[in-house]
Amino acid sequence: MEFETSVDEIIKRTHDVKSFRFKRPGGFDYDPGQFFFVTILIGGEKTTKHFTISSSPTENKFIEFTKRITDREFSAALDKLRVGDWAHIDGPYGNFTFKGEYPRVGMITGGIGITPFRSMIKYCTDKGIKSRITLLYGNRSEENIAFKEELDRIEKENGSLRIVHALSRPDEGWKGKRGRIDLRMVREEIPDCDEHVFYVCGPPSLVTDCVDILKTLKIPDGKINKEDFPGY
Repeated sequence: MEFETSVDEIIKRTHDVKSFRFKRPGGFDYDPGQFFFVTILIGGEKTTKHFTISSSPTENKFIEFTKRITDREFSAALDKLRVGDWAHIDGPYGNFTFKGEYPRVGMITGGIGITPFRSMIKYCTDKGIKSRITLLYGNRSEENIAFKEELDRIEKENGSLRIVHALSRPDEGWKGKRGRIDLRMVREEIPDCDEHVFYVCGPPSLVTDCVDILKTLKIPDGKINKEDFPGY
């Protein structure tokens, strides 16, 4: 589905992460984890990039994508967007999805790679899906955790969901996991990993490292779903 729209709301998630919302038109159906193409104007020229939909299909009034703001051209243009600015959307696309197909799921991500998982766990929570989900989410510091308050709220609502935050540069008061997501952490937090289907998403280096960890744990390729997030 393709349609022209305008920015309806901009939400600051962290000091360098923003969510961009658009009114959801009738007939725009998607699965949690899918992406769409977004076209905006840069210097009067149309430029297009793809983004995972960070909203859940259960959120009927809007669709949303979330982006870490960098100094690259497209990202800088997003940072300058204001409510009411023109945009064009084309989607949805992609097979990196989860709607409760598996009873036990491990999700591993870092940074802005949280976006498809935010959609998935919100969907599962709203739908009352009983799949046991463990989400390992790595960041540099607590201030870098996108959707932190919302993730805490969703976890409280969903007794089948457990979120493990791991910080590589935590403050002294941090009580969660310290360090990067590694083999030991996956073993500790998902001891029955052979019974899980895994989803891995984030920067290419993180995805490569985490897939290697899962292969070390002898998780077969057919139980590993992955998606890279290149920067713009």
